[in-house]
Formats: sequence, structure tokens, C-alpha cells
Amino acid sequence: MRIVKRILIGIISIILLALITALFIPKDYNVEREIIINKPKAEVFNFVKSLKNQAKFSTWEQMDPTMKSEYKGIDGTVGSFHSWIGNTNNVEEGSQEIISIVEGERVDIELKFIKPFESTAPVYFITDSI
Repeated sequence: MRIVKRILIGIISIILLALITALFIPKDYNVEREIIINKPKAEVFNFVKSLKNQAKFSTWEQMDPTMKSEYKGIDGTVGSFHSWIGNTNNVEEGSQEIISIVEGERVDIELKFIKPFESTAPVYFITDSI
């Protein structure tokens, strides 16, 4: 009986420790990447603001080159829209829409995942000269 009691106390302690730790872990997170491209800033900006060009450097499109993509609007402008449906478990379904452009500087995108989980995230590209 003492062994069972100790095991239950151990299990409860582990659960409580996990719950207490979860209270102090940040709820939001950021992922940032930086790359230096030896091209004029305007050329790089015009490339990255195009949703169609993102297929050339998207990890997700490389994981599932057979996914079905649909584009709406004028590519590289506010309101242009890209949606996809993948053919693998890694790439399922989602969309992205350009919501703001500061010409030559920044592109803001709203990224939505529909499957395998629903989620919305802000994404941005910033170009800068060095």
C-alpha cells in the first residue's frame, strides 16, 4: 500500500510541476530569419513582396511540390491572396494575404493555417541595405 501511495504522490508531483511551469512560460513566440543577398534593395524587395515568388524559397512548397495553389488579386499588392491544399500530412491547407506594404521597406502578411490545426499569425518581410 505504501508503494502505491508513493507512486501516486510522485505522479501528482510531476503533474503539479508541469502546471506550475506552464504558468511562467511565455504564451507568444517569435521566429526570425535573416539572410544577406548581394543585390540592390529594390530588386530584393520586389522579389519578396510577390506571393508567387515565395514558392521559390518556401520550405513548405519544397516539402510538397504537388500541392494545389490558387492566387487571387494583383500579385505583390495589398489584398493579393494565396491559398493552398497540400497532398501530404506535413502540408495540408492554408492561405496568406498581403495586408500592408511600405514600399521598398516592409511587407505584412496574414498567414492562416486551416488544417491540420487552425491558427492565424502575422508574418512580415523587411528589406534593409547594409
